[in-house]
Amino acid sequence: MYFDEIQLLRWMKGDKLAVEYIEIICDVAHKWDDLIDKDKVLSDDDINKLFFDILIKLPRNTFYRKNFEHMNSVLMNAISNWQVATQLEREGGDYETSIAFILRSSYVDLITQAALICGGNKWACQVGKEVRKITHNETYEGYLTNLATEKNARLAKK
Repeated sequence: MYFDEIQLLRWMKGDKLAVEYIEIICDVAHKWDDLIDKDKVLSDDDINKLFFDILIKLPRNTFYRKNFEHMNSVLMNAISNWQVATQLEREGGDYETSIAFILRSSYVDLITQAALICGGNKWACQVGKEVRKITHNETYEGYLTNLATEKNARLAKK
């Protein structure tokens, strides 16, 4: 898991279905990224779990169903931002890469918005600050190093 379950429970004010939703979304987002970047090989079991989670578990999650209009809009935006970030990384220079560093992690807005639903705006702002610090703890320099490694791996496969 990308976030500690105890931390997620605190952020979601104990709402286990909200935590399950966040866990599914984060796992899907990271595996989707792995498939596009081709930096990690997913096993058949990983791929089967990914599609089961997307097609079965996510649509049945009560938190997501109850808050679908809100959360699905945030999810659509996160997906678009991640796709734009990937294009900026691949086609742009330093400036575009600096934009992509933050833009690619828009999926964490789902955590902030779930916290909003669970605990209100003030709570969402506190959670948003905490989740961004955790999400970007790799630092911009670490991100650049990882991005260079991915680009070199892609070039080596051609």
